[in-house]
Amino acid sequence: MSNTLKIILSKILIVLLFISCSSVKILKQDNSSIIAISATSSGLGAKGFGILITMVKIDTHEIYKSESLSPVSAHSVIQNIPPGKYIVQKVEMPVGNLIYSNWSDSVKTYFGQIDIEPNSKYYLGDFTGTRETGSKNVLRLKIKNQEIPEGLREKIENEKTGWLKGDFINLSPGNNEALLVY
Repeated sequence: MSNTLKIILSKILIVLLFISCSSVKILKQDNSSIIAISATSSGLGAKGFGILITMVKIDTHEIYKSESLSPVSAHSVIQNIPPGKYIVQKVEMPVGNLIYSNWSDSVKTYFGQIDIEPNSKYYLGDFTGTRETGSKNVLRLKIKNQEIPEGLREKIENEKTGWLKGDFINLSPGNNEALLVY
């Protein structure tokens, strides 16, 4: 076997190990809820998978960050989030080797106040981001679909996670306006 082939195979093995070892384990805890969100992005020949959000509980200022289900997943979750009133403080999206983020007031306004009830499942939507060219690089984030993808539903609702099958509460922003992420 040539050295080049050995190097390629070893890199593939490392990537597969990384992907299999870094998957989020979803487990329900008493009285807590789960929030899921999805996104893909593209622009100037680069692709991106996933979106990360940071939420803040309004009365206690506790911070909750979503975790990607795997390094190449379009989906992320905040699991075991306690009941209360929240705002989305920050949005981060990878495109190629860049990470775009927005933590301005426009993020809070875009998502609005989110009320989390105990033992509930929420979905913020499936977004698509398009990178624009010009004097400043901007990722234009829009809702592609408000329904939770079946594959994500199956990862959350199964006998190992403790989440029962049933409806997800749709928290997708009602307007079809774009959120700019820089």
